[in-house]
Order: sequence, then C-alpha cells, then structure tokens
Amino acid sequence: MKAFLLLLSGFLFLSCGVTNRFAATDKNPKDTSFVYLLPYPLGVTHLLVQGYNSMFSHKGRLGLDFKMKKGSPISAVRGGVVVRAVESFKKGGLKKKYLRTANQVVIQHPDGTEAAYGHLQHNGILVSVGDTIKAGQVIAKSGSTGYSALPHLHFSLWDRTPKTRRQLPARFYTKKGAKYLKPGRWYKAVLNQNSSNPF
Repeated sequence: MKAFLLLLSGFLFLSCGVTNRFAATDKNPKDTSFVYLLPYPLGVTHLLVQGYNSMFSHKGRLGLDFKMKKGSPISAVRGGVVVRAVESFKKGGLKKKYLRTANQVVIQHPDGTEAAYGHLQHNGILVSVGDTIKAGQVIAKSGSTGYSALPHLHFSLWDRTPKTRRQLPARFYTKKGAKYLKPGRWYKAVLNQNSSNPF
C-alpha cells in the first residue's frame, strides 16, 4: 500500500507540469465549444491525475487520465456511434511493448468528432461497433491495459482532417459549471445545471 501511495504521489507530481493551456470559462465567457458529460455515471466522483500536456505521458497531447479502480463503469460523454471496440488485451505496464496494447472504445459524434476511452478492462466492453450510444450510457469497465502505471481511464477527443486527426480540448459539466479540467482535482459527474437534458 505504501509503494502504491508513493507511486501515485509521484504520478500526480509529474502530471502537474503544464496543466492546462486553455482559458477557463470564467476568464473566457465567450467560449462556445461543446460541453460534455464526465466519462462516468452521474453522481460518481473521480480524481483527475493527468491533464492536457502533463509531463508524465501527455506532453504534447490533449488527453485526460481519471484514476479509477479496475471494473469501474465508464459512460459516454456524448451520444454517437461506436466505430472501434478493442477488448482482447490482458496486460499493461510502463514498458514500450505495451504502447499499442490498450483496450479501447471510440465513439463518433454527430458533428464528426470522436472520443476515445482507453486502458479498459480485458473483456470489459459493453458495446459493439455500429451501436448507437446515448450520452451517459455505460459503455465499458475501466482497467489498466496498455501503457499504464495504474488503473485509470484515458480520455481523448479529436476531429479528422484529410490527412490526420486533430486533438481537441474539451469542457465538461461540473458542479461549478462548464470547465476545462485540471489535474489533482476531484470531479463529480453532473448534468448541465441549466437543463435536465444536456444533449
């Protein structure tokens, strides 16, 4: 347990390098970007251990890592169609051989953007390619497959260009309104405070 806490504290320290290069909504009231649900069921709270451009493994990447116990439910941040579902990998760790072995689900949204949910549990995906998904629907169970130091969910968002994918930052519904998330903070999944149906 002591070793785990030491690893976690080091992980948090490393992840807090450049935490967020995007203006907070209270400093940028004209931000009109889409606002998403957090990637776990309403009422549940998780710790964000890495944010955008964090030093540990997100340098130059717009990804978010939520610490979760293995088997925790993962839910869709927005409705769409499942375009990728991989659940065959069993192992994970911090060796290069695990870089491309993370189980994942990718959902394409109506505007063409795609959300990826990674490091999922072996045989822990609850949806199939082609399924239509609703916002908030449970789609998978968290794990620690692929390049992973501890059980967590890696979430990222992108849109496609003619030659590649472009990473996108995302705002989420929180108790304090629509926010870009910061590592080292706990976030409780809530609905849009101004509506019973955020989508």
